[in-house]
Amino acid sequence: MRILIADDHAVVRFGLKTILSNQDGWEVVGEAKSGAEALALAIQLQPDIVILDINMPGMSGLDALKAIRERLPATRAVVLTLHYSVELVREIKRVGGQGYVMKSDCDRDLVEAVSAVAAGRSYFTQVPAESAPPIPAMHVARPADFGGLTTREREAVRNIAQTMRKLL
Repeated sequence: MRILIADDHAVVRFGLKTILSNQDGWEVVGEAKSGAEALALAIQLQPDIVILDINMPGMSGLDALKAIRERLPATRAVVLTLHYSVELVREIKRVGGQGYVMKSDCDRDLVEAVSAVAAGRSYFTQVPAESAPPIPAMHVARPADFGGLTTREREAVRNIAQTMRKLL
């Protein structure tokens, strides 16, 4: 399987190449540092799979993906990103992506994602509840809101509130 990697960070490209090159029969045939370069290399090299970072300078990964799929419909794509978003998953599917992996999960999910996409299936990272995006509007309890809670229960509520503030 011939793979093209596109990410604007050299260290990420190196890590992806290392993970992918360790698979039997897989070859990283090119590396791009921008969406425009990814498109040009895809046309030139005609890889089986393109792995694209969503945020790259100039042409974004999604714009590159759309252009690659228009010119090379047989080339399949996995998109990488730092953040989970349902809207982003929809957009990736809309422009022709078959896979979506969070960068934080590449060590665990990338090989499985590429294998699935190469086999004609889709692969979209499942986000565990603890790493799902926080709920934007949130009521923070005040001491008067604690009502009849025990001292231990109030302490637990305060700890949860402090943790949530750090996450937001």
